Amino acid sequence: MFMKKFVKNILVSLKHQLHFILTTHFLAYLVFFLDLPYNNVNHPHKAGDSMPNLTPAAKGGNQYRDSLFRHYFKDKVRLLSLCNAILGTDYKDASLLDITTLSGEFFDAQKNDISCVIEDKFLILAEHQSSVNKNMPFRFLSYVTEILNNRIEDKRALYKNKLIKFPAPEFVVLYNGDDNEPLKRMMRLSDAFGGDAHSLELVVTAYNINYGLPQPLMKKCKYLNEYSFFVNRVKKGKATGLPTDDAIKEAVKYCIAHDVMKKYLEENAKEVFTMARLEWNFDEAKAAWKEEGMEEGILSSIRNLMESMKWTVDQAMDALKISYDDRGKYKAAFGL
Repeated sequence: MFMKKFVKNILVSLKHQLHFILTTHFLAYLVFFLDLPYNNVNHPHKAGDSMPNLTPAAKGGNQYRDSLFRHYFKDKVRLLSLCNAILGTDYKDASLLDITTLSGEFFDAQKNDISCVIEDKFLILAEHQSSVNKNMPFRFLSYVTEILNNRIEDKRALYKNKLIKFPAPEFVVLYNGDDNEPLKRMMRLSDAFGGDAHSLELVVTAYNINYGLPQPLMKKCKYLNEYSFFVNRVKKGKATGLPTDDAIKEAVKYCIAHDVMKKYLEENAKEVFTMARLEWNFDEAKAAWKEEGMEEGILSSIRNLMESMKWTVDQAMDALKISYDDRGKYKAAFGL
């Protein structure tokens, strides 16, 4: 009896220590990227600030690993509206929609942005991007392969003669970066192997959703149009010289006052501020990498993380999402 109680106490102690370690590392990650005071991650607003003092972040911090786009379109009503705009359909019942977004690792909560199935007829995969990525067809190929494989409950069915049927896939990129991209363009997997689509092809439709453009997709989906307006409002604030924090706060207050994303922003103001700040800070970091030279900039970021957070080089590269193919050369730079 004594031994059983002793072992139980050890396990409880280990559980608490593990929780503390994970929580501490995650808070450190937020502090580094968001420049928040370590003893106050919720970042309360200053006295006199008219930002709504709304519901605090949900337990566990999962929302901090979302992008603003993913968080906004997690809602099935908003997501169904976006899917209708993409497909040219008119579904009304959001319960017909099944979200199939892939789960990722600790620092990268999701592998893809959004994927869902409607009524077992359509499979929509949508990625939101602020920079053009010509490798999206291949990335979508890896996503859709895993999603479809997850739908096969009995893997033995793959070796039987009966055809396994799947919902028809649609691959979409929603772009709101600063480059002058067309309203709509097609990207093909076959471009990666010389344009020969004899044996394998995957076609991605990329839409430019920058606010103010005559984008039919945004006319069909008011939620996408309002999201684009909010992003544009932050961009305009930064263009006038406002610091990122102030530009985000101003955009939130303006949109609430003008009934743009109002309910969402009122319910999630703190989360929106945190997610938006993370995204813009990371974009600015990437811009700095380009100015310094990509490799030198990344090395500098790894070094800063290791020194300020007391992390290993691997932990720093995890936080910066350095691809495993590139990690060897950065480790070599540190003599590892």
